[in-house]
Amino acid sequence: MEKIKKELTDLFEEMLPKVSSFKRKTYQGLFEEGFGKYKGMISSISELLSGKNDVEREQMTEELAGVVPEYAYEKIQYIPKAKKERMAINYNLNMAVYVIPILTYTREENCRRLAERMVELWNEKKVTSLTLSMSSYEEIAGGFKKGLCFITTAVCDWQGKEDDCYELTSLRAYRDSYMMRDAEGRALVEEYYDTAPSLVWILNMQPDAPAVYQRLYEDYLSPCIRYIEQKRYEDCRHLYTEMVRGLQKKYLL
Repeated sequence: MEKIKKELTDLFEEMLPKVSSFKRKTYQGLFEEGFGKYKGMISSISELLSGKNDVEREQMTEELAGVVPEYAYEKIQYIPKAKKERMAINYNLNMAVYVIPILTYTREENCRRLAERMVELWNEKKVTSLTLSMSSYEEIAGGFKKGLCFITTAVCDWQGKEDDCYELTSLRAYRDSYMMRDAEGRALVEEYYDTAPSLVWILNMQPDAPAVYQRLYEDYLSPCIRYIEQKRYEDCRHLYTEMVRGLQKKYLL
């Protein structure tokens, strides 16, 4: 039990610096490296909890689930105020894209329950002001395939719109028929592939996420759609780039 607790905090610490490398080309390799190193711990958790009755299993799950939230909470108290907001983002992103997906990658039921309770305790303890949600490797890796429309997809999801809604259909057509036709456009799309998923994960954690998405829609996405309708394609490119650069500066840099 104590060995597993130590390995859980080691997992958090080891993956934390890799948050800065959360990009399309590097994520799979970093995830697989982390999972490979800690898959023995995951097997140990499964074996430990599987061999207990319901009451013992629940007690041990509760004890193990609290290890990382308690460790992270104590650690962040000593971070200078000027750096705490940036580190809060890194802490939550580390949990969302590495720690929780690694724990649930085998889809073993006891590990899944442990991860779910860990997320609950993280939020209950208010390790940061951001909200952590369950996540999976498949969900995150799949997100990198959405490219230019990833942020738009997130905004439309908040509005309850379907994946084939007018906004998404228009921007995908714009991406494929205009952005991808020259080197500059392709470079921008490549950059969005790398940064947009990180941005959306961070935006979803914000306590005012609905208001943020509404502002993005009104100030950027809706005008971009109008530019496409008017065939003002360069205006659309500039405005979308302004949106992404602003988000990068605020949340990633």
